[in-house]
Amino acid sequence: MKSDWHLPKKVYPSLFGISVYDGMFGPGPFLRNGATYLQSLAFTRFQTFISCTAAFITYFMSGNIAWGIAIYYTIGSLIGSRLALRVAQKISTGQLRFILHSVTIALLNQLVIRVAFH
Repeated sequence: MKSDWHLPKKVYPSLFGISVYDGMFGPGPFLRNGATYLQSLAFTRFQTFISCTAAFITYFMSGNIAWGIAIYYTIGSLIGSRLALRVAQKISTGQLRFILHSVTIALLNQLVIRVAFH
């Protein structure tokens, strides 16, 4: 299914910067203050949820919502969150870190490939 919504290429560096910032500083403050790795991820995801909710309300009130994309992201986020909660409780911290780092690297690679070849 081809999407009719595309981001301009000049936006990708900004998205990359936001991702790097989130990866570096997202769970870090919680870890430094004594939270476990799993707690730090949960707190960070909660912050992301609050941020996304505020963005959704702002865009909704301005009339700039791409509803098809918003619905897919919302459903995917809810399913992913439920799966993550179930899986994260059953695996070790080392495995959790490996999965998180692997997914992050895969997404960064996808972004670089998309920018370089499209």
